[in-house]
Amino acid sequence: MKKTVLSIAAAFFCLFLSAQDGFDRDAYLDAVALYSEGNIELAEGKLDSLHLVHPNDDAVAYYLGLCKMRLNKVDTAEDLLNFATSVDTTNVWYISALADVYARKGDRVRYADLTEKLMKLSPSVYNVPYNMSIVGDVRMGQGRTRAALELYEQALEIDPDYSPAQLGKIEAYRILGNMPAFFASLEPFVQNMTAPAHAKSSYLTALMERVDSPFYWVWGEQLQKLVDELVTLHPEDINSCLLKIRMLSIQGDWDAVLERCALLAELCTEQGDTENLALAYYYEGDIAYRLGDSKRTYAAYEKALEIKPDYASVLNNYAYYLSLEGKKLRKALKMSKRSIELEPDNATYLDTYGWLLYLLKRPEEAKPYFRHAMVYGGKDSATILEHYSIVLEALGEKNLAIYYKNLSEQKK
Repeated sequence: MKKTVLSIAAAFFCLFLSAQDGFDRDAYLDAVALYSEGNIELAEGKLDSLHLVHPNDDAVAYYLGLCKMRLNKVDTAEDLLNFATSVDTTNVWYISALADVYARKGDRVRYADLTEKLMKLSPSVYNVPYNMSIVGDVRMGQGRTRAALELYEQALEIDPDYSPAQLGKIEAYRILGNMPAFFASLEPFVQNMTAPAHAKSSYLTALMERVDSPFYWVWGEQLQKLVDELVTLHPEDINSCLLKIRMLSIQGDWDAVLERCALLAELCTEQGDTENLALAYYYEGDIAYRLGDSKRTYAAYEKALEIKPDYASVLNNYAYYLSLEGKKLRKALKMSKRSIELEPDNATYLDTYGWLLYLLKRPEEAKPYFRHAMVYGGKDSATILEHYSIVLEALGEKNLAIYYKNLSEQKK
């Protein structure tokens, strides 16, 4: 079929070539036939010869450009197809081929410009949701949000469940600050069963990362509803489960968080997701400690470290909770030391290690770690400042101890 179409096209182009003096129509048709049969290098050779004799012929330039593209000579193809389109500015064959060049080169703006031109020249062929969404995405990147929104809406008129257009429309309303329209558009996307679960959960996760207290105060109920719909529609999706844990944590429903952590662990085990399985045990340990169940905390942390021995957050929290209880301090010190080896500038981890050294009667060794912590954010924590003041007091540096004690009180 493709060979027939190309042959018809070649014959059509020859109607305009026949008037040229000395034009070798047979050589041209042979070259097109070779191209359609996949003999690209032979076609290129014949068309190169024709192009040398007829450098201003757009049809020769077009087919030669196609050959160059197939042979991965993209820059040469760009020059030839740019010339062809400059001669015949409304030729959809030329424009489509040039658009393919820009797609290959990753030039999204020029690709979108040409695609939009094709949509206007031949709407019955090119006005499809895919093209509208691609052009819409580029217009969004250019800051032309309303133009993008119009394209997304046109795409959704054709296919209401086309998820790239749904996502584009949602983002457009977010950028425009139209939150009622944003949430009204977000709900159909979450409910769209043709959209991948990970696309939905990833978008809602990114949204949650940007949420602050005032936003949650106004729109938190809507967010909760969407997350609930997501986990109902996609109970097997790990990211959706993580989102539900986050929402329950915001609400302070710790018992429900623990139940969800158990479900998360089951999902991760079934799907072989060790990274999130360790995370499930980390969450379980933290929440169990908050609820006063340190035995469950340490059991969960042991499971997490069995999966991921260098899990810095677990190592630190496990060590710190042991320090608060005054238990297994040497084991805690070893874990804490590993956490600062992994993250040497983490003020919280430095505080844990320094505090454990103090509890083990080694305040002179603890001091450098607190000094390091002060450089990397420790001055913002009342707990770290208080620990440092106690260490300084133990070393006999009373004035400095009083100074950090006062700073600690101010932070409280």
